[in-house]
Amino acid sequence: MTNLKIGVVGYSRPQFDQEKATEMLKKGIAQFMEQFNAAKPNVEIVSGLTNVGIPKLAYEIAVAESLTTVGISAEEALKVSCGIFAVDKQIIEGKNFGDESQTFIDYIDCLIRVGGGEQSHEEVKMFQEKTQNKQQLLLEYELEFLG
Repeated sequence: MTNLKIGVVGYSRPQFDQEKATEMLKKGIAQFMEQFNAAKPNVEIVSGLTNVGIPKLAYEIAVAESLTTVGISAEEALKVSCGIFAVDKQIIEGKNFGDESQTFIDYIDCLIRVGGGEQSHEEVKMFQEKTQNKQQLLLEYELEFLG
């Protein structure tokens, strides 16, 4: 198989149970790797580029597991105070957050959502339309926002 591109969306702020979120992400990534029989060198973790919240956790797991990191976001991400994660591959699309959503959805093969707000849920809907609602390609975990 070529690269397995696992998209990750969720809270973009850190006010949630970090330990629980990390467990959910590890479980989801492992499940997709097993499902697609993907070897580590062929796995990309794709998220929103910022160095905070669920994207940061996903990238930290990817680095620890020697997986490739990809950040897809709008120019606005380059200006946020939390900074950007030093990903292996960066794709900038549009000016404002949300402008990159279609590029993100087109890029990924499967999707993990951990909590998240309006944009995360909108991207799930877009992904479901792309995949004609194939549930085996989408993992969703609810996580309380504490902020």
